[in-house]
This record gives sequence, structure tokens and C-alpha cells, in this order.
Amino acid sequence: MLLDSGLSRAKAFGLLIVFATMAPLGTLLSGIEAVGQFHRESLAIVIGIFLHVSTTILFESSEGHRFNAYKMMSIAAGLAMAGAGMLLMHH
Repeated sequence: MLLDSGLSRAKAFGLLIVFATMAPLGTLLSGIEAVGQFHRESLAIVIGIFLHVSTTILFESSEGHRFNAYKMMSIAAGLAMAGAGMLLMHH
């Protein structure tokens, strides 16, 4: 897809390298105490990004990008399971 968008092979490869290094870089940075202080905030941002991407994929997969009852019920079930998991979690 990157090559189809008009990027050169070198730029496409560079972007893939940058993307591939994000997880190891995050792991290394998490060991730094100053970065670790923002764990809750960082996790909130990551979860928000995951939710945004997943709902975008979910709703753009249908023709006309319409909401339908099945998708809404799936989302409601997921929210209910997440809520139940939070209520039943023991620490």
C-alpha cells in the first residue's frame, strides 16, 4: 500500500523500520522512571487509539458506512463484558 501511494521504496522501507521499532522503543523507555510516572496517562492514550481504530474498522466495513443493529449489539455486549470484568476484578 505504501508503494501504491507513490512513496519510493526507500521511504516505504524507512517508515516500516520506524513502525517496527516503536514497541521495542516503548519497552526501553518504560524502564526510565520519569517516563514510568506517566504510565496511566500513556495507557489511556493507547486504549483510546485502539478503540478509535477498531470502531473505525467496524463501521467502515459496511456499505455506506451505516450503523446496524448487529454491530450496535456487539458493541453493547463488549461494553457489558468490560464493565463486568472491572466489577469482578480483585486486587
